Parts: sequence; structure tokens; C-alpha cells
Amino acid sequence: MAPEILVALITSTAGIVLSVGSVPLNYLIAQRAKRERKQDVMARYHDPLLWSVHDLRSRIRTILEEGFLSKQVVDPGDPAVSAGDAFMSRYSRRHTLFVVAQYLGWVEILRRDVGFLDLGDRQRNRDLIEHLSIIRRVLFAADLDPVLHIPTGQQSAIGEIMIEAGGSETANGWRCIGFATFCARLDTDPVFSQWFDRVVDGLEAYATGLVPGEERLVELNHRLTGLIDFLDPDLTRFPTRHQAESTYRPAVNA
Repeated sequence: MAPEILVALITSTAGIVLSVGSVPLNYLIAQRAKRERKQDVMARYHDPLLWSVHDLRSRIRTILEEGFLSKQVVDPGDPAVSAGDAFMSRYSRRHTLFVVAQYLGWVEILRRDVGFLDLGDRQRNRDLIEHLSIIRRVLFAADLDPVLHIPTGQQSAIGEIMIEAGGSETANGWRCIGFATFCARLDTDPVFSQWFDRVVDGLEAYATGLVPGEERLVELNHRLTGLIDFLDPDLTRFPTRHQAESTYRPAVNA
């Protein structure tokens, strides 16, 4: 065999070997990049959602266990009411309203950006959607006490007006507004505030004892705790107490 032909064969064979050998390496690099992107998605959406669920669950527990809303009821016209008492009365309702709206805001961001939070496992993705859907139905259910009764369309509308562009928290730049901005808009923007009028009336009626409210609050507490346990199974962020199993089953078409 001519030397030049032998050299060509060796060169060609070496090229094929290198090409074949690079396939697993390129695959591993691509898989690693995919995992890193998935971890980035989880970090962007997982923690803000978890915090919003925790904030709402914490407020509901203070209402149920400490009477947070009812003990803040004051008559603004009473000269004996201090400025601090008047502030806390207003704050208790507004911050309760905010944590509900903040949760709905993050659910809306998830819907817009990723449809669901990619947990890297199809079953866990389905389980997450089930958790969110049950909480949505508990808020909507008409067979529970009237406090925090929020129809599905109103939940979506509140989620929409609670988010704004320009943030770095998510891939597409959405973020949920903070408490100060929320209060300012309640005071100055009637289009914004009208979506909360019915919820405010329900909180006020419950705080003053005009309507019951424990059924929905207890069920929300249970469902939110279940979502926290799902998102934080190792209890690394928010430890939770054991509680009785819920017996309420939302209607399928709620």
C-alpha cells in the first residue's frame, strides 16, 4: 500500500474515532447545561412561591389561633382609641388582603412564564398543579363560610394586577408588587382597589363577628400547609406542625 494512502487511512480513522468519542462528551455537556437551566428555573419560581404560601398560611394561623383580625377591631371615632390601635386595625386587614393577593400574583406569574413549575419530574409537576387547583377551589367554594370567598375569575384578575414587568426575579421579568406599593394603589387607584372591595367587606364582617369564617380558613390552612410540605419536604425553610387530616372535599366543578 502506498505510504500516502496509509497516512490518509490513519488520519481518517483517527478523525472518526475522535468524532465518535465526542458524542458522549457533547451529550454530557448538554445534559449538564439542561440541569443547570432547570435548577435556575426552580430557584426563580420555587422560592418566591414558597414564601408567598408561607406568608398566607402564617396569617391564616394568626387569625385562627390568635384572633388577629377580631382583636384589632376599633371604633375610629372613639377618643380613647390610640393612634397605634387605629394603625393596627387598618394594618391587620390590609396586610391580610396583601398576602392573599401576593399568593395569587405568584400563581399568575407561574401561569404566564412556565405554565407550571418544572420540578424535573412529571408526577411532581402534576402534584403541584393539583395542590394549586385545590387551593383555587377552596377560595372559590360557595359551600364554605363567606370570608375570603374569591371566585375563579376574580382570583385571576387579582393575580394580574398584582404583578408588574421590570423585575429580575423571573425569566421573563415579572415580579409581584410589595406591600407599600399595594397600599398606595389601594388608596389612589379605583380600578385597582375595586377588585378587593368584596374581599375587604368579607374580612370586616368576619372581624366584627357578623359572619362565620372558620371553615374556609381552616381548610386553607390545611391545604397551604400541604403545599409547603410538598415544596419543602425536608422542612429546611419552614418547619410545620402536625395537624388533623382535612375532611372537606371541594366540588369538582368549583
